[in-house]
Amino acid sequence: MRSLGAILMACVLLPSGANAPVTYVAAADDPLHALAHKIFSLANRQRRLHGVHPLEWNDTLTQEARRHSINMMERGFFSHTDPVRGALGARMHTGKVYWSRCGENIFREQGMDDPAEAAIEGWMRSPTHRQSLLDPQFTQTGVGIAISPDTEYFITQEFVRPLK
Repeated sequence: MRSLGAILMACVLLPSGANAPVTYVAAADDPLHALAHKIFSLANRQRRLHGVHPLEWNDTLTQEARRHSINMMERGFFSHTDPVRGALGARMHTGKVYWSRCGENIFREQGMDDPAEAAIEGWMRSPTHRQSLLDPQFTQTGVGIAISPDTEYFITQEFVRPLK
């Protein structure tokens, strides 16, 4: 396994206004679909191991997470703040995501044998990522991935507690 390293970032935001939901469903034959669902399963495994209820998959969050990963890859940045679409709260608002609490973990790596395992392991070793991943207030998640031509992975996991 050749490792060029991994970079991690996490953030959590509190209440915002509501918008209409958007639906996105990745094609079953999309290779990133299986990888995103592996991250989802591994995240829920960690939550169960730590006595926290599992998260529900949310297609709208997946769409937003994938958009953020693609934008990071294409625009050459690695941050919770997109230079065009703004910070997490603004991106969620534009993406028409309902939330009373939201958070995000991002991961960037190249050269790992299993990017899903690497992302979850990295997030669990980082106090802020671990906190987002295991936050019992979050009930839904979405995972989005982009892969650059030189096989650098950009992974975004969004978390929300929807508005009631």
